[in-house]
Amino acid sequence: MNEFTERVPENEKELFNIRHSLLRTAIERGFGILKSRFRSIVGKSFWSYETQVDVVFACCIIHNHIVGVDSYDFLMEEICSDSEPIRRTINLSQREEKKENRKWMKKKRNDCINHVA
Repeated sequence: MNEFTERVPENEKELFNIRHSLLRTAIERGFGILKSRFRSIVGKSFWSYETQVDVVFACCIIHNHIVGVDSYDFLMEEICSDSEPIRRTINLSQREEKKENRKWMKKKRNDCINHVA
């Protein structure tokens, strides 16, 4: 998207196209990371559509947990080595925030389970 950094979009349609392209790139990068980590989602799936959605959702949760627990994750080191350092230290306030986020996600998951049941 470097060609658009020097000039401003001329109308709403052009702005939409720029943002759509950026979003698509981010989504494709995310799926690339998931496919690198979880080989079971590469290629044609034999699962139903509903199961595929659940599997990708579960892969996202597991990936986020791995990244949160292991600040020296080999996969993220490979992917982010040029753009930004992934190595980080987690201070106490960040740990507390993650704990609150886990509580919120657990409640959200339970709400989804109860809604389905």
